[in-house]
Amino acid sequence: MESIGGKVPRTTHRVKPEENIMEEKRDNKTEENIKRDEPSSEQSDLEIDSEGVIEPDTDAPQEMGDENLEITEEMMDQANAKKGDAIEALNDGELQKAVDLFTEAINLNPHLTILYAKSANVFAKLQKPNAAIQDCDRAIEINPDSAQPYKWRGRARRLLGHWDEAAHDLALACKQDYDEDVITMLKEVQPQAQKIAEHRRKYERKREEREIKERIERVKKA
Repeated sequence: MESIGGKVPRTTHRVKPEENIMEEKRDNKTEENIKRDEPSSEQSDLEIDSEGVIEPDTDAPQEMGDENLEITEEMMDQANAKKGDAIEALNDGELQKAVDLFTEAINLNPHLTILYAKSANVFAKLQKPNAAIQDCDRAIEINPDSAQPYKWRGRARRLLGHWDEAAHDLALACKQDYDEDVITMLKEVQPQAQKIAEHRRKYERKREEREIKERIERVKKA
């Protein structure tokens, strides 16, 4: 073409050598294999018994009392009287009345751990685990060495199917004070909690293996 005055068009792109094309195909295939090894869902092969698990309660938070309130002896006496009435209502099976009376007692003396713990117990019986957990959290803030809040928070978390957290709370309750009821609840939740722990360890190992593979492939590419 150039000998008769024409021009040969220049190629503006590079043609990859065959070995580079083959190398890229191998890299892409390796990445696909790594992705295929990734679990689509870490919960997909976890079998947990959901018997007794309930839907979470969504009521507005209950009254928790004013933690800055100055308490008089008269208020303490009134709070103790309300607590007695609440326990009587609980024994009679009047759960909502018991909750209301415990709330009145808490408003009179918001520094008493046992009031929140007993209120949490009733909320758990009313199938309101989130309300029970709120009371227990407050009780633990006041006195982290009391066993009762851990007991009822463990019970509430069991109702929600939070097995590992429930086992942790119940174990803490046992550590603080031996209680046959707590031992029974702990034996119930421990198998499920152990399944979850083993499941997490399994997928943690898989993630670590996947990360090692990815690092090796990056080194090869480099």
